[in-house]
Amino acid sequence: MDRTGLLTDRYELTMLDSFVRDGSAGRPAVFEAFARRLPDGRRYGMLGGLGRLLAAIEAFTFDADEVRWLQEQGVVGAETAAWLADFRFRGDIDGYREGELYFPGSPVFTVTGTLGECLLLETIVLSILNHDTAIASAAARMVDAAQGRPIIEMGGRRTHEEAAVATARAAYVAGFATTSNLAAGRRFGVPTAGTAAHAFTLAHATEADAFRSQVEALGVGTTLLVDTYDIAQGIRTAVEVAGSGLGAVRIDSGDLAEESHKARVLLDSLGATSTRIVVTSDLDEFVITALTDAPIDGYGVGTRVATGSGHPTASMVYKLVAIADGPGEALRPVAKKSKDKVSVGGRKTPYRAYSPEGQVVAEYFTTTGPPGADDRAVQVPLVRGGEVVHRPTLDEVRTFAATALATLPADARSVAAGPPYLTTAPREEPAMDTTGKRALIVVDVQNDFVEGGSLGVTGGREVAGRISKHLAEHAGEYAVVAASRDWHHGDDSNGGHFHEPGEEPNYTTTWPVHCVQDETGSEYAPELDTSAVTHHVTKGMGVPAYSAFEGIGDGGERLLDVLRSAGVTAVDVTGIATDYCVRATALDAREAGFDVRLLRDLHAGVAPESSAAALTELEAAGVEVQR
Repeated sequence: MDRTGLLTDRYELTMLDSFVRDGSAGRPAVFEAFARRLPDGRRYGMLGGLGRLLAAIEAFTFDADEVRWLQEQGVVGAETAAWLADFRFRGDIDGYREGELYFPGSPVFTVTGTLGECLLLETIVLSILNHDTAIASAAARMVDAAQGRPIIEMGGRRTHEEAAVATARAAYVAGFATTSNLAAGRRFGVPTAGTAAHAFTLAHATEADAFRSQVEALGVGTTLLVDTYDIAQGIRTAVEVAGSGLGAVRIDSGDLAEESHKARVLLDSLGATSTRIVVTSDLDEFVITALTDAPIDGYGVGTRVATGSGHPTASMVYKLVAIADGPGEALRPVAKKSKDKVSVGGRKTPYRAYSPEGQVVAEYFTTTGPPGADDRAVQVPLVRGGEVVHRPTLDEVRTFAATALATLPADARSVAAGPPYLTTAPREEPAMDTTGKRALIVVDVQNDFVEGGSLGVTGGREVAGRISKHLAEHAGEYAVVAASRDWHHGDDSNGGHFHEPGEEPNYTTTWPVHCVQDETGSEYAPELDTSAVTHHVTKGMGVPAYSAFEGIGDGGERLLDVLRSAGVTAVDVTGIATDYCVRATALDAREAGFDVRLLRDLHAGVAPESSAAALTELEAAGVEVQR
């Protein structure tokens, strides 16, 4: 993908210039994308464009010529130009999966990083999400109206050429069967379909000549356009040329309900009982619903899926919801209070509640508290440390979208106008216990990191046993007991974390293969009793990762959010290895504002020298190192 850094508004760079000048660009911040409301009459929305957006964020950089031009135009000064020269997004992103349903207030996309880097993403986030979400939301309604009959997307001639490609992709996610757009087929793997236009028939001496030429080229299973002159005569000619095995006829004009009934009777009388009837001509969910009882086997939708007439704007906005007053400071919530544009401050963690039948019955978010016992987290990790960690195939996204739609009751899926099925709002939460609570983090006590493992640490098994003894005696003193594990891909280098074939690992930034997902080496060491662990965290899925704070829990939650939701103010750290993952975890805990202790004899290092250096560094950072 080409660089996308200039696909933005000037004001984002002028704001950045001010933040760079006054030193604010590096302040920790959180931004969220959400819709305050749905289009009038819509009961739900479907998120589209996430796959395109993540690729665009990966490509969100500036080359030297672009930076020079920005200076020449007076957009940024020299200091900001230097800041942009090696810019790429290095923060974290969580969000709803593409194809997921959303409602007013749903925090569909949460960006965490520095103020400067998060700020720059506003336009690219909103331009892609607003366009593709509007398409997917409209297309999902059309798919429901079609009641299982396939729809081909054919709106490429009604919109910008690149918008046409995005439209085809989003419509396919929502359930359209195919597209006529070849670029969408080539780039994204959307199945393509298409045969001939009226010009093809008009270019031949007779309709029969046109049909004969098409059948010779495409076979009798093709679809013949029969309404260039007279529909009934076109159908007779089509069957005469192709025989009773003709695949389909397409009708693009007239009263489609009436014409399809007449076509079915005529086809059957000609023995073409298996020939399908496909209709086109300004279709949308309302027209398709009106055609429910007609003998139609498929639809072609163009204008009203590709242009604004068929899909009111999704109205997504991208707002700052939390910011720290400086590096290492705790985030504080911020929110707009202006009339009709009120937002809720603080980083939100959304959850859904479901009925026993699997229908969604509520969506809420928390800023401090844990979810209900059986409720499910809606967001998943998308980007960690600037690296995309969420890469489903387009067909996986499409399958997920169908599953998401199935969680709505039938009345919410009707095209009839109504209020939003749900509204996402904060859950009433008890006041946080401000007396402070303590958590224990057990870092990477895994088979590959103890004696006998691919990166075995001397004393690892003994440390595992001591941690188990500590838990047996003190587990009740902790509000949270979290255990992390490396959880690497086995079929790639995990972003350069594993050494390349034929090269030796340097044991500083590159390592032998270890802790591969679901293999024995990634499991907890048998000497570690995990019965008291309340939260299991996995990290390093395709990227280098050392700190437990880079991982995610079983429900997609971040460790930092778990600790803050539980009211934790102090953290004890244990595990393997002192000089690498234990060190990184303790430093991240300090940076997040926790009081941190490294418990004596409950950690083991790779080497004495690097372990001693790590302890000195931790003490300098304010960690209480028990010796």
